[in-house]
Amino acid sequence: MEQFLDYYNFSDFSKDLSSFFDTIAYAWIKDDLYLVLEKKEELYNVHFTSYDSKEDIGKQKPNGLNTLIEDFKLDDNDHRKVVQQYLDYN
Repeated sequence: MEQFLDYYNFSDFSKDLSSFFDTIAYAWIKDDLYLVLEKKEELYNVHFTSYDSKEDIGKQKPNGLNTLIEDFKLDDNDHRKVVQQYLDYN
């Protein structure tokens, strides 16, 4: 997972203090849009989110949220393509 985070420029995982998510890593897309990789026990979910500022991530719930992938798998090419498509959006 660490190589995935580095390759796609995600942050390190950290506890979400807003209690909206459990543990998250995020990558900036553009403006106020981010991909959030949520770790919930042994499952990973990928969300397309909006925050007022980068500093709000992990401290406040997102302004908007669309779950893109439930039960994300590193070895699933379709899952990785979705992540790449959103990150290429900028």
